[in-house]
Amino acid sequence: MNEYSEKWDEICFLLSENINHNLLERDFENQVVRAIEVLGWREFKNEIERQPTIQLGREGTLRPDIVIYGNDRKSLIVVEVKRPVENLKRDYVIGQLRSYMRQMKSDFGFLIGSDLRVFYDGSLNPHSDPILLEKIDFQKKTEEGIKFVKIFNKTCLLEDRHAEYLKNKLHKFNKKREVKSLVQQLISFETKQKIVGFLRNEFPDTDDETFSEARQPIKIEISKKEQPEKQTGTTKKQERLPRRKIVRHQSQKAIHQAFEGASPLVKIATVPFESQLETRLRHIYGVLYFMKQGLDYPSATHQAHRLFPEVQDYATISDKCRRGFADSVDEFISWFSSDQILNKLAEKFSLSDHDYHIFKELLRQQPREIT
Repeated sequence: MNEYSEKWDEICFLLSENINHNLLERDFENQVVRAIEVLGWREFKNEIERQPTIQLGREGTLRPDIVIYGNDRKSLIVVEVKRPVENLKRDYVIGQLRSYMRQMKSDFGFLIGSDLRVFYDGSLNPHSDPILLEKIDFQKKTEEGIKFVKIFNKTCLLEDRHAEYLKNKLHKFNKKREVKSLVQQLISFETKQKIVGFLRNEFPDTDDETFSEARQPIKIEISKKEQPEKQTGTTKKQERLPRRKIVRHQSQKAIHQAFEGASPLVKIATVPFESQLETRLRHIYGVLYFMKQGLDYPSATHQAHRLFPEVQDYATISDKCRRGFADSVDEFISWFSSDQILNKLAEKFSLSDHDYHIFKELLRQQPREIT
């Protein structure tokens, strides 16, 4: 067993194995100080200070749980201690540590409770908040734990031997952030619309009306895979029990709730009309939406067309408003300007109460910024 492995095992003993998880925070703080001393720092040398008072302006003060100092009393690490039963993911817990790190100008922060979390906020951090470098469980002989001791023991940290460690961790963090951003773009409404547009271009000989109707029974969806739940310990009795299959049906109410939570532009293309003429009503709804934002009829038609990639020509959208509803563009504009359009829609399409309410909500809304 090497030196670093033995020290990590001792830290696990102090912060997990040898404690009552319901102990007071003050008592747990004593254990944390002992664990820090395993890394080579000494409280009697004033390298470790408990709850120093940080002055903020004339009246405000901050009191971090523990601060670890380097040469010339430079704050190297701020340590926030929480009892093992507390949830370390809560915003206020992370917010406390963030605030202490910023005020003390510390490159590193440790959040210690049921596990150990290492944060970084030094000059290599390009982000506005401290970066979570890693989360380490208190388990003996783990690679992450041994590496933690190797990087954050007093000698190595004071000699700045952590450059390669930081480089690798920041690369992983940025890559993870980049992947997360790309995933959101891939599952976005805009990407779905591009796919519909691609399919529309594959059938150039089909008219817009036919293509729209053919697409109605087809569901195009890109979504994240459900992450498998972590396996927990089971008894032999539980293993023998047959698993019940739970089937959940998406209710109409759930569909409407999803619609209500969507962005305005997503709503236009997915308005849940009950009418069999839902495609036509959506096109009209789109034009009305943009006219409510102050656009003139031609501009509103072009904007609405962008939301329906299955429609090749914006004139198709205009046709739904003109020949498919009003006798002319001028009449459509006149009905809109004189607040007659809701009643005209109800008469022309025999709107159900549900569909009438959708148009009513749109027409009484105040204009908002187009996103």
